Amino acid sequence: HRDRLNGELDRLMELLPFPDEIRSRLDKLSVLRLSVGYLRVKSYFKASMKNNNNSRVSPGVNGQNMESPGFSEGELLLQALNGFVLVVTSEGMVFYVSPTIKEYLGFHQSDVVHQSVFELIHTDDRAMFREQLHFALNPTPVASDAEFSQGCGKAVMYNPEQLPPDSSSFLERSFVCRFRCLLDNSSGFLALKFHGRLKYLHGQNLSRDIETSKKVQLALFAIAIPVQP
Repeated sequence: HRDRLNGELDRLMELLPFPDEIRSRLDKLSVLRLSVGYLRVKSYFKASMKNNNNSRVSPGVNGQNMESPGFSEGELLLQALNGFVLVVTSEGMVFYVSPTIKEYLGFHQSDVVHQSVFELIHTDDRAMFREQLHFALNPTPVASDAEFSQGCGKAVMYNPEQLPPDSSSFLERSFVCRFRCLLDNSSGFLALKFHGRLKYLHGQNLSRDIETSKKVQLALFAIAIPVQP
């Protein structure tokens, strides 16, 4: 059974969208963690595309969609950005981070995805960041630092009636927060300016119960830019 399990984990590892040198250093738990993270992102995009199916998009040259940038264009946009893209669920789980995080904090994308964001945040800034993840800036208080990370395992779901409209300015976010930095930095932390908004995280509620399936999850979609000294 152990050999079979190891074989399945090896196959899972080969499917992860990372270079060979990154995959070769992943342990079993990391393979499972990243696989879950990848499937959640895939589910989000699948649900988002389904929601947008009704909107007509004019075809471009040779039938290609001119309104969605190609993969190479997306890479160029990330490189041109003076920062990185971060998506964090309302309970504090890193849903997605762009590979460019390595240039600013020294962490590889695989180190951060599907991990608690609070492990990266300065202790004095954790409560503030948690407030930014709540639609009303008023989350349930936590008693200790340990509870920040422990809460990441419990997805926070809302009835849509509880929330402001998806386009509401109340869901916009702009704040500064200190993140751990592995690069040449005397304090070990880098102050980042976050610009973004809370959005529905589609495709995450797979409940078969009719009432429960109507609930939605929120996530902070933001660009993190180093604060200039």
